[in-house]
This record gives sequence, structure tokens and C-alpha cells, in this order.
Amino acid sequence: MPLRANDILFFNVHRKYLDTEINYGGFRGIFLLSAFLNANGYSAQAFAGTLTQGKNLIDKACLENKVSAIGLYCDFENVTENIFLSRYIKETYDLPVLIGGPQATALDEKFFRESKCDAVVRYEGELTMLELMNYFLEDVGSLEKILGIEYFSQGEIVKNHERPLIQNLDALPFVDENCYIEPKQYWLDLSLMTGRGCPFRCSFCHEGAHTRQVRFRSVENVLAEIDQYLEKWNSARPIYILFTDDTFTLSPSRLKKICEGLAERRKKHDFHFFCEGHIHTLYQYPEMIDYLVEAGCVRIQLGIESGNQKVIDAFGKRLKIEETIEVVRKCRDAGIWQIYGNIILAAAFFDRDAYDRDKKFAMDLLTLGRGNLELGVVTFWPLAETKITNNPADFGIEITDREFLTAVGDFPQTRTRDLDTFDIAEMERDLEKDLLEHMRKMIEQDEIPFETIMHWFKFKRTIWLAQLEQMPRLYTYYHLLFLREGYRSNEVDIESAKPMRVSALFRHMKKLSEDEIEVCDFKMRGIEREIFLLCTGKLSTLEILNRFSNLSLDDLKKFLHRIESNRLIIYQKY
Repeated sequence: MPLRANDILFFNVHRKYLDTEINYGGFRGIFLLSAFLNANGYSAQAFAGTLTQGKNLIDKACLENKVSAIGLYCDFENVTENIFLSRYIKETYDLPVLIGGPQATALDEKFFRESKCDAVVRYEGELTMLELMNYFLEDVGSLEKILGIEYFSQGEIVKNHERPLIQNLDALPFVDENCYIEPKQYWLDLSLMTGRGCPFRCSFCHEGAHTRQVRFRSVENVLAEIDQYLEKWNSARPIYILFTDDTFTLSPSRLKKICEGLAERRKKHDFHFFCEGHIHTLYQYPEMIDYLVEAGCVRIQLGIESGNQKVIDAFGKRLKIEETIEVVRKCRDAGIWQIYGNIILAAAFFDRDAYDRDKKFAMDLLTLGRGNLELGVVTFWPLAETKITNNPADFGIEITDREFLTAVGDFPQTRTRDLDTFDIAEMERDLEKDLLEHMRKMIEQDEIPFETIMHWFKFKRTIWLAQLEQMPRLYTYYHLLFLREGYRSNEVDIESAKPMRVSALFRHMKKLSEDEIEVCDFKMRGIEREIFLLCTGKLSTLEILNRFSNLSLDDLKKFLHRIESNRLIIYQKY
């Protein structure tokens, strides 16, 4: 698709580290900025992707004279990418470069000198970016009078007064495909925020550190944006909506109205959604969980973080461990098929005892979740302005790399008195490995409800399905059932149905003796072995029975039931 001419292009880029795909679904900021500038007389588009992709697009736009300024999104993991790109743009094309994002408030003199950027935007960017565009493109105003920015002047950083927060979020325009350099990014999912700010003060969280005041969009405004998207794209495919704000479940009455609107729209449109949920408010108002399920919520992220009450208190979570357990239980029972949370290591008062407590808690929680709960394992990220970042000693840790030179999401940035970063990295690896092994064990031991496994295939975005894929026999068994290429015995007339193996014998069979075989740890001998060999989906149960002169139908059914209980056969109906 030809690149259109723009006044400014925004980029959120990261290195393609370890050949992993970065999920940009929740990174809405640069596209919101594009929408706002487009609505206020300028032309803007944005792109989220790899550093290589971003640089290629910048070169193309600049060489074709299709851009007048560049905006770069900066978080704690792509500071060096921003230094490189900003300096490259300034030295090669001499365009204004403006930096924003959550790490902007922590950028220092070294960053300004090395990046050669023109200004850094602090906190909310819409109104600030509009004034910067007026200044750089129209020569209107002066940097000294633009609120909410920092810039480098005469060898030092000048920090202007902060800009007041935007109070009327309904006045902001909606993001549409015109905000995307590559429109296909817009087609994938609808990501939106229904509010800004957070009233909580979690000690590790950037959002709670600087925008305590919560401002909500009206319910009507939120639903109007959803309507715009559904009307344009729903005819082509099912839609996945991501509500990415931290305070989506803050107000029960407001959430109820949003969910009622979503439920009404689901009568006409095929969609489901993800949201973030605050454990304490969900515990206080459990009816919100029912609102979410009725409206189509299939995935929720909860701030689980730790199984140590001392650590939870240090995080400023203002909840009890028992509340986490109860909310997970309620989400599971209500039918939220994917419940996600993280265990954070090495963030507060971390030692081997804390690790053991977190491990036990995580195992117990996975068991409780019965295939609906997923747990990630992460180490503390020293995000800008958080209490832990500012005062690590108060939490019993030391930050080892404040420049993030070793930070790409796979190596800890803290140490303790007794544990260095290598110890903590090994603990992160071991806990992740143990949790995944526990999940596979639960699958193997038939501790997951059948309906839950079917939902893994339906919604796909789950760690559980990835574990099932590593178990070929069980994956084949459940996948065929999901595709309705086979059925369980309680779903068919077993006498006319045709039993069919789900394992390739040459891969999974072991001969134990002249009369006995073992298939996937299940031993069969004599007539049971012969019955199993005939389970190829070609013969019905009665046709198999006819091949044995001294076998009753009841005994045949018992053999088949034993084989099926080990998930070695399914039934076909034709």
C-alpha cells in the first residue's frame, strides 16, 4: 500500500529479540495521538512493529518527502532503539523528533545528548503534541511556553510546568484505519481504553505513580466507538475487543451499563472481549463477574503478583491473599474461560522462602483454576517513578541496571543481599518450568473439565493449549472431538458407532511380550489387545463383536470403556 503524505508519523518499535513476536494490542497511545491530530487539522499516522520495519518506513517516508516530523514511543525496554532512531533521523533527514511514552519522565541528559531529539512529551500527549506541531510546522509559539515537555537548551534539560489532565475524554476522537500506516494492524483487534488514571498506588506500577485522578469516558461514548468498529469489520470475521484500562472494573454501576450495551450488540455481532480486573473490587462486588460473562468476556487479567501477604502489602495492593483465591474461583465458576495473572519475583523482600511460598501458591491456584487460569512468571521491571524504583532499599532489593542495558524481558534487573541476578534468573526459569509441568500433569491426570479443554481450541490464546500440543496423543484426542470428527461414547449409539484410535501405533506402541503391548503407558493383552487393533474407525462396535465368538456385548463395551478412559479412542458415527 502506498505511503500517504503526513505531517507526522509515530513509531512504537522494539528489536526483534529472540525471534519473538511482540503483542502491540494494548499499545494504543500513538494511534490516539494520530486520531487527535487528524481531527485538528494535521495529518498523522502510526506504526507498531520491529526496529527494522520502523526504520524502513521512516526511510521511505523521508526519501519520498512524505513526512515533516517523527514521534517515537519510549518504554523502559526500547530506550536504545529510540536513541538510535532519533539520532539517525536528525543526522540523515534533519526532521523534528519528539519522544513520548511511559519512560519519557525518566530520560536524562545522556539521552538528550545521544538522541539529539527536539523535545520529550511528559504524560498525556494530545494537547501537548498539538502545540508542538504548531511550533515546529507552523512556527507558532515557543518551546518555553508549551506545558508538559522537556527539551535540551544550552547544555541542560529544561523542564516546563506539567499540563493539566484532560477532563472530558469524550471530546477525543476515535481511532480508525486512517491512523495506521499499515491498516491491517487496525483490522486484527479492537483495543480501547474506557478511562484514564488509577486511584491505586501499587509500588511497582507506573500508572498508579503519576495519574491518581481517574477520568472516565461516558458509557455512550465507549459504545459508540465499538459500534463504529463492528459495523465496519464484523461481517468479515469474529471480533476480539481488548479493554486495556486498569480501572475497567472500578465502578460496578458503570460496568453494568457497559456490559448491558455489549450484550445487546452481541445479538447482532459476533465478538467477545478481554479486560483487566481489580481483585479487591471484584471481591467486594462479585456481581461484576456475572456482568462480564453475560456480555462476552472470555479473558480477564488479574493482578495476582504474589502468594506472600507481606509482599502483597509492600506492593500496596490493599487486598488479602484469600480475596485472590475467591475471585479466581468465582471467575472460573462464572465461565470466564481464560483468567491470567503474573507472579512477580525479586520485587519486594525476596528470598528463597518467599520463592517457595510463591511456588506453592501458584501451584495451588493453578489446581483451583482447573484449566481456566494461566500464570506468567516475571521479574520486577524498574518502571519510571514507581516507589520501588525510587526507593529499592526500602523493599530489600538493589536495582542492578538502571540504564536497562541488560533488560530485554529475559533477565532480572534486581538483586538481594543473598541472591544475585543470576540466581533470580534461574528461579524464574525453574518456576516457569514447574508451573508448565504442573499444567501438563493436570491434563494427563484428567483434572480439567472437558468443556474447558474445548474452549482452549475455540479461543486459542492460551498457555494451556500450548501445553496440550506437546502431548500428541491427548492433543489428537481432544482436537478431533473439538472438530466433531469424533465423539465420546456418551454422545453416540455405541453399538453402531465406530471406535477409532488416536495414536499411531508405530510411534507409541511397545511390545512387552508375545501377548502384551503398551500404548502410551496403557498395557493391553489378549483379547483386549486384539480389540484395540481393530479400532481404526472402519468397523462398528457390533461388527467388532462379530469377530469374536466367545465375547459378549457387555464385555466388549467394558474393554472399550477401559481403552477410552485412557483417551486412546474416540467414536465415529458414519
